Amino acid sequence: MRDAQSRRPGGRWEDVNALDPGTRGPRLLRHGGTRYELQERLGSGGMGDVHAARIVGGLEQRVCVKRLAGRLAPTHAEALRAEARVLARVRHSNVVSLLAFADGDGDGLEDADGGPFLVLELVDGLDLRALCAGLAPDHVAHSVAVHVACALLRALAAVQRCLPGLVHRDVTPQNVLVSTHGEVKLGDFGIALARDRTCWIRPHLVKGKPGYMSPEQIRGDEIDPRSDLFAVGIVLYELLTGERPWRTGAAGGSLREMIDVVHRAPVPIAVRCPSIDPGLAAAVERLVARCPADRFATAEDALRAVACFGAGELGSLRLASFVAAAGGCGA
Repeated sequence: MRDAQSRRPGGRWEDVNALDPGTRGPRLLRHGGTRYELQERLGSGGMGDVHAARIVGGLEQRVCVKRLAGRLAPTHAEALRAEARVLARVRHSNVVSLLAFADGDGDGLEDADGGPFLVLELVDGLDLRALCAGLAPDHVAHSVAVHVACALLRALAAVQRCLPGLVHRDVTPQNVLVSTHGEVKLGDFGIALARDRTCWIRPHLVKGKPGYMSPEQIRGDEIDPRSDLFAVGIVLYELLTGERPWRTGAAGGSLREMIDVVHRAPVPIAVRCPSIDPGLAAAVERLVARCPADRFATAEDALRAVACFGAGELGSLRLASFVAAAGGCGA
């Protein structure tokens, strides 16, 4: 750990040893008049780290802090700022909320401990990948799977209302958070792609996670929000069957799966889940269609087709019980 002085508001680490000589205190970030004490690390990636944090003073609220790691390129700092701009526009119960954004010095490349950071709501629970890993068998009841898919479709519909044309590009189980109350929230807009191409990501750069990228995303073609609908279809298929449509267990791993997504038809969901309602099967098949024109036109259209197979608020209660059974707990 490296300490740095807090010279001004805007995301500097506070030197806690200077505040309390001889005592190794917790790491603190400050934005304006608010101080955040970083606690356990929740995740990390190529750009930075995500920590649980506590707002010091007041109500001692627990939040989530997403910050850059070390001296990264100016484009990474701009990526974080762009994510903040997206979340500031999209306010919906199925999207992780932005609470604050510290912009650092605002000049691109920042001091390693003084760069921009996001303060997000902390969702007590598990991500969808961890939730399914903690369940036996590795698939869930149809009504619960539909409940998750509908929540994701509502989130994407909200994104399109606020930012038409924006593509999340990373709708995967790792980025779907399920709370102890059964709430479902989509997070991590870090590689979202704007239609106007003023985004920090080059339009044809392949970004996303193998197994959930659409064929056009894998090829590096132009993509639109229907690419996110494809990812929702993969998530729903996997929840219903415990497998992805193109994952066969054959040698080749992720690369083989991506090749199959582009060149082969998916395994029909009714083959792996014979008990599925034919109407729900048709909706899933349409979501994972390889050609964008064969998918639903919008998230709202997909939601209307899928929602009738859910269980309403009962889905939240069942999902909350799954989180408890899989080991999710509150702060």
